[in-house]
Amino acid sequence: MKKKKSDGLIGEQKNLDKDIRKTLSGNFLELENGTVHYQIGGSTEGEPIVLVPGFSAPMFIWDPTYNYLIKQGFRVLRYDLFGRGLSDRPKIKYTEELFDRQLHQLIEKLQFYKHNRKITVIGLSLGGIITVNFTDNHPEFVKRLVLIDPAGFPTGKKLIPGIMKIPFLNKIIFKYFGSKRLVSKLSNDFLHPEKFPQFIISYKEQMQYRGFLRAILSTMLKIDMESAQSTYERVGKTNIPILLIWGELDETIPYHVHQQVRDAIPQIEFYSIQKAKHLPHYEQSDQVNEILLKFLRKN
Repeated sequence: MKKKKSDGLIGEQKNLDKDIRKTLSGNFLELENGTVHYQIGGSTEGEPIVLVPGFSAPMFIWDPTYNYLIKQGFRVLRYDLFGRGLSDRPKIKYTEELFDRQLHQLIEKLQFYKHNRKITVIGLSLGGIITVNFTDNHPEFVKRLVLIDPAGFPTGKKLIPGIMKIPFLNKIIFKYFGSKRLVSKLSNDFLHPEKFPQFIISYKEQMQYRGFLRAILSTMLKIDMESAQSTYERVGKTNIPILLIWGELDETIPYHVHQQVRDAIPQIEFYSIQKAKHLPHYEQSDQVNEILLKFLRKN
């Protein structure tokens, strides 16, 4: 039997198809650009909240937040971005428009909102850009916005090496070193990575499916992670309540960037989290969950 082509990417040995998905947990929904893996929990009468993940991690990155909010009576939706987790890896450009369309269509097709169509959107890292764009493009859906260590502003560090912008060469580099690089950087998102040994194991599961590295590379090249200031400013002029949470020791999107977000959205409610890096909701979940609940209850 002739072997299927693997896209030439190290570690990617399986296709995400209907047969594979029959063996996997979660729910799947067909959208315009492909099948999306998602999970909904909580009371059908609960207030709707959507959790949007970051640059490369699947929806499990929201485990502490998802489980907590369900216990507090909310209706919670989380999902894998295209190219990540168990969602399709369509062979298209991974742009802000793609992720905005994915979120919009997912909410509409699931009718994941109450009678007034209002939801709370919570975005982490790249998910910050996605949720701010969504709020800017579809304000009629958004009751509240929560940002956790969001991207979108200059960081003072080079996020993408110049060599990765060279066509063809970047694909070769990513083919042989992309997987190792992504996994090695995960530890930098935690102050104490040794406390979360399952995290990397869970992260690596998505890497066995063809198209993962292609999607990550396209996202790197097609989304400017430092140029969303004008979008933040427009959202800041609305009357939507907005919460900002940041790990004080974040090295991925440095803590000092929080001031740029606060300048763009002067009325934003801000909390810094000590003893946490890029994933404060995961590393200091009790503290962040308490802040979230207080914000949700009073707005």
